[in-house]
Amino acid sequence: MYTQQKRKESRASNVKLLAMAGAFTVIGLGTNAVIQADEVDQAPIPVEETEKVSSDTTETTKTQDAEIPASVDMVTQEQAVSTINDAQEKLAEEVDAAKKSDVVVNQSDTEKVTINDQNATEKTNAMLKELNDASLSVNEAKEAMDIIHADQEALQESTSKMETVRKDALSLIEQNKNKAANLQAKIVISDLPDKDYTPEYVSLEGLTGQALRDAIHQNQLAYSSAISQAIADQDHLTANLRQQLEAYRQALADYESGESAKKSGIQWTNNTTVVAETAQKMTGNENVVDFASGSLKDAARYAIQSNALNQNTDAQFNNIFKINGSGSVLIRNTSNGDVRLTFSNIKAPSNTGTYVAIWGKNNGAIAWGVFGTYSGTGSGGNTGEGGNTSGGWSGSGRILDFVRSYDYKVETTGEVATFTFNDIDNDQLISNLGGVEGAKNVEKGKNVTQSSAGYSAGSGDVSQSSGNILDSNSVRWTWSQTAKRTFIGSHSTSGNNSSIVAGIFGEDSMIAIQPEEIELSFKKGVVTPPKIELSVPNYEVKKTPTIEQPPTISKIKTSTKNTTVDTGVEMDLFMSEMMTALAALGGVIIKKHI
Repeated sequence: MYTQQKRKESRASNVKLLAMAGAFTVIGLGTNAVIQADEVDQAPIPVEETEKVSSDTTETTKTQDAEIPASVDMVTQEQAVSTINDAQEKLAEEVDAAKKSDVVVNQSDTEKVTINDQNATEKTNAMLKELNDASLSVNEAKEAMDIIHADQEALQESTSKMETVRKDALSLIEQNKNKAANLQAKIVISDLPDKDYTPEYVSLEGLTGQALRDAIHQNQLAYSSAISQAIADQDHLTANLRQQLEAYRQALADYESGESAKKSGIQWTNNTTVVAETAQKMTGNENVVDFASGSLKDAARYAIQSNALNQNTDAQFNNIFKINGSGSVLIRNTSNGDVRLTFSNIKAPSNTGTYVAIWGKNNGAIAWGVFGTYSGTGSGGNTGEGGNTSGGWSGSGRILDFVRSYDYKVETTGEVATFTFNDIDNDQLISNLGGVEGAKNVEKGKNVTQSSAGYSAGSGDVSQSSGNILDSNSVRWTWSQTAKRTFIGSHSTSGNNSSIVAGIFGEDSMIAIQPEEIELSFKKGVVTPPKIELSVPNYEVKKTPTIEQPPTISKIKTSTKNTTVDTGVEMDLFMSEMMTALAALGGVIIKKHI
């Protein structure tokens, strides 16, 4: 192989030889070649060297930091090796970063690639194509795993919130364990099996190129969607568990302090008022009867308190409402919100009007009396709740009517855990009850009898409608949780009474409610991430040594005295040396021109 120095020495020797030999005309080629030479003025013959491709002027695609190039325009062997090495270094950096994100990257067996001057660009581009593709896949995989890690952190944060609720429940149990049995926190903690949200992933096996990257992206999207659903469900459960725990914590504290008694029922207060809704508010001065003053207020008084005015002596007559078939009133500013009362279906034979008077006393119950008026002749033993036909009472004109029954509806705007119905007396029955279902406890006074029909009491008047205690003719229902409640029922009597009186709530509805045991069931969401595994190529590039050819002499020019002859002969150094050797041996015929 020629070195650069030998190449220079050879060129100098050949130039000298040609200068001494003069001009040659090549007659033939091979061992019988004939060269003719003239005597000439020797002058140096310039040699036109073959232009070399400089690496400084060759346009190549440089490896960018952002990505590995997919191809180059043209490279020498040295540039090919440098380009591939740079690309593989860049890919190695990307692989290291991807591995830190838990991407499994396998390096393929080393592929040895030998290049030469003719195929350097072609083979470089073939390798770059694979390295570029691997780079895209590695970066896609890393990006997917980074998103997956962020999703995992979000799910873990959601799970931590749920675990905090569990720890708080255990802490509450621990705090109260040495208290009296009724003050200990009764919480059952259940750890249910995890709920698996893992989706079905696309297999990456056998996939390459864009198909591989599409599958990686699809699996990441499926994982992220599953994570979102798991978090949504878990956060919803956590919120419910937290609400349960905090409600129980508050209920337990209220029970211990006695505060729950204020929240469990309803009392009439000095600020309580009564307003009409669909019922017709009366002044009380309306002339409706032909006895006493004839006013509605006197009619109400005798209907509810009797002729002797000795029944329901707590009754007041400032809030009288006419019920035209059905009517409602609103009891405002009780100790626990407002209460709506609706009266309907009042059975008073041939009545000329049906009414309700509403009253109460501080800390006591909400009371009412239903009565009606009549025009005609009637008789009875007594007016009031305890009237009967055994006496000799009689009357005519506009008088009081008998009231047989009515329907009621009670709606609370405040949350309550107790409901009392007071003053069941004088052969009365409450039936068709609604809203009392699910009570954990039902208590009744000594004069009250329970049957399939409802709750009833015998004859005799007790006047307990607005009372503040649970008395002999009352019933109390108790629940473990406060809630806005609605109660319905029918109130009737078998006697000939001019009114039916009742009361609800009162001081004895304000009882401390011990919270019942609660169960907190914890269920975590889990999502198994997709496994991302891929392979990257690994190349070892070898160059092919270049056998350098001696430079080519493009043209040989000789000159005579009169003319310059262009021989048109191109002769390389090898041929020149061969001619010199033949001349020395006499193997050529040289004819000198005269």
